[in-house]
Amino acid sequence: MKLLHFSDLHIGMENYAKLDPETGLSSRLLDFFKTFDFIVETAFTEDVDAVIFAGDAYKTRDPNPTQQRGFGERIKKLAKKIPVILVVGNHDTPNADGKANTLDIYSALEIENVLVSRKPEYLEISTKSGSLQIITLPWLHKNDYKTIGDKLQLQYDKIKPSSPAILLSHAEVEGATYGSEKGLAIANDVTIPLPLLQDKRISYAALGHIHKHQVLSKNPLVVYCGSPQRIDFGEEKEEKGICLVEISPSLSLRATAKQSSTSNNKIATSSSTATPRNDGFTASFQFIPTNARKFLTIIVNLKNGQENPTQTILEEIQNYDIKDKIVRLIINIPADCNKEIHMDKIKKALSASHLIAGISRNVERVERVKFDGGKEVETLTPVMALRKYFEFKKYPLQKQKELEKYAAQLLDS
Repeated sequence: MKLLHFSDLHIGMENYAKLDPETGLSSRLLDFFKTFDFIVETAFTEDVDAVIFAGDAYKTRDPNPTQQRGFGERIKKLAKKIPVILVVGNHDTPNADGKANTLDIYSALEIENVLVSRKPEYLEISTKSGSLQIITLPWLHKNDYKTIGDKLQLQYDKIKPSSPAILLSHAEVEGATYGSEKGLAIANDVTIPLPLLQDKRISYAALGHIHKHQVLSKNPLVVYCGSPQRIDFGEEKEEKGICLVEISPSLSLRATAKQSSTSNNKIATSSSTATPRNDGFTASFQFIPTNARKFLTIIVNLKNGQENPTQTILEEIQNYDIKDKIVRLIINIPADCNKEIHMDKIKKALSASHLIAGISRNVERVERVKFDGGKEVETLTPVMALRKYFEFKKYPLQKQKELEKYAAQLLDS
């Protein structure tokens, strides 16, 4: 049995966007739709038995109609061929119990092949490869986590050993490493102990909420697939993707089945009614990178005395593939750099990027050192004091003479 596990679409994240001239929409909104299209096509290409979404369809709890239409069109396309199970994430959850969440519309319309879970529950769905059991743990209000261990145990006890079972959850689990998305939190996180998700009756725990792909446990597999699209430069170096999960009978279960089929009728009848072990199915997964927009940071460290700092910056930019990326440029400038930096040429060199996120010029600050001439300073003329300053700063002799000449002219005027 093959499953496609993805989460944290966050449609509506439109930072670092520009207007798309053909559609009039945000270029970043189109990025997220294109990634969702990639996910849909991967589900079809891999001929998966079910698609499981671990929460957070949108950036906010109140997505606009364009965002809802884009998400709905792709869910509909999937559901025509493949069962789709959605759990509610914190960005989908309203802040009042009476309000509908952003995914409730699919339950209200009773769309065939789409199931939405907003509470811990046991689901069983039919797929082309047989029955799949799903224990769900959506995002809950803080007080609901106090008895989460008992709630999960009640659901685990419903699992039948004759078919594979998975957990589908949007939650923060102990041991997980956050990426830069921690700043997006719109609710207080409650950390769930990892052992609560490691029941041997499940083969795979599909997690959402944390954007960094990671494996928390191997027996059973407990996996954050991570977000499929980058949000900001904090995720610049993170690979974004989805998980293709394969569940198959374990060796012990296969051996039992083989023994049953090769024994005599009396033994075969007895063996066919035997209960397989609870961990009779094993899971593996493949992480598939998506077509996420790439972010790139270019850092240029200029050196003292460079005659043409602009050319140095242009040459450094040429070392990178900037095409279609969101790029930021950081220029570190020494304090004594007195050559002009031509920003128009730099912007032109970055024009192949999808967007210039910013150009930062960080000028080195040199701590001022006090010149201590003692009582002698009080007796110096302005020109003599200036000469002392030039000597202290180690200006070239010719430059000192020129500056003293101009200083004398100013003083005489």
